[in-house]
Amino acid sequence: MTETADEPQVEDLATPVKATGQMVSVINAEGHSTQVDSSLVTSFNFRQPGFLSQKDTTQLQVLHQKYVASLVAKLATYLRMDITCEKSSVKCSSVPFRLFCDSVQQPSHLSVFQVSGLDGAGVLDMRPLTSIAIANRLLGGQGLVNEPERAPTEIEIALLDDVAMMILREWCSMFERTPALKPSIVGHESGCRFLQIASDETPCFVFRAEIALGELKEYIQIGLPFSMMDGLTQETGVAGKTAPEIKQKPMHWRSPYAAIEVPIVAEWDVRLITLGEAAALAPGDLIHVPQDLIDQTRLKVSETEEFFGTIGVEEGRLAVHLNERISKE
Repeated sequence: MTETADEPQVEDLATPVKATGQMVSVINAEGHSTQVDSSLVTSFNFRQPGFLSQKDTTQLQVLHQKYVASLVAKLATYLRMDITCEKSSVKCSSVPFRLFCDSVQQPSHLSVFQVSGLDGAGVLDMRPLTSIAIANRLLGGQGLVNEPERAPTEIEIALLDDVAMMILREWCSMFERTPALKPSIVGHESGCRFLQIASDETPCFVFRAEIALGELKEYIQIGLPFSMMDGLTQETGVAGKTAPEIKQKPMHWRSPYAAIEVPIVAEWDVRLITLGEAAALAPGDLIHVPQDLIDQTRLKVSETEEFFGTIGVEEGRLAVHLNERISKE
């Protein structure tokens, strides 16, 4: 088949497409160069978009599973409602920015954020029903949504920023870095149409988890371009060598110990008050407690402080997530 015979076929293919009038040179199936309208040309990138190996992605997924467990406990305490997340729903992947945008359903509530010390901007994606349910709960409701899916109002967005910052601060706390990472929300969008934080082919790290708020079950996801995630993986050692395993001396359990009851007490250091203030306290008074005390729960085992933890709700019961052991000097 000659080069001239190919051109009518190209014209036939171009019939349903609006021509731009700009001609570009391409190589056809026979290896000959020909001029076609640019509207018929689609660019493809056959390189692997992932910038993390499978091992690194697995390590990040385990790290994010711990992050979700801590986040769910905080949100349940903050919103005073039952919130759960299946560990199997936590997914981490590396995809081009265009595919991340395709995964965002329309409409959605997108919070564009930056992190101090990191280049670029990321996106926190929360579905509208989830956003409205959280805003309803913050306004004193039951966190139920009995209306069609819609974008949050400006007042609801202002309330949601507090929850979004809690999600982002908890995410940043996963990475040990000096100085500590501090997120800030720089904008909001209802879709990816005007989202210009990266080019279509920019590799992005995407974290996704399905969160259940009462009867409502929807996903939240965070997308970050390579410029942000690269600094974190290099400095935290996620993409580097793993630390050598330290062998510990095995512990031997004695069966008589099983019947011994040990009291466990969770407490906080709220603040100091004067003796006069203490004498004036009466039933019904309110004592304001800082929000960050949720992360500063001290767990006593048999009158001895052993762990720092985070107070939360697990299967409808109060629970403490143990974060670290209290060092005794």
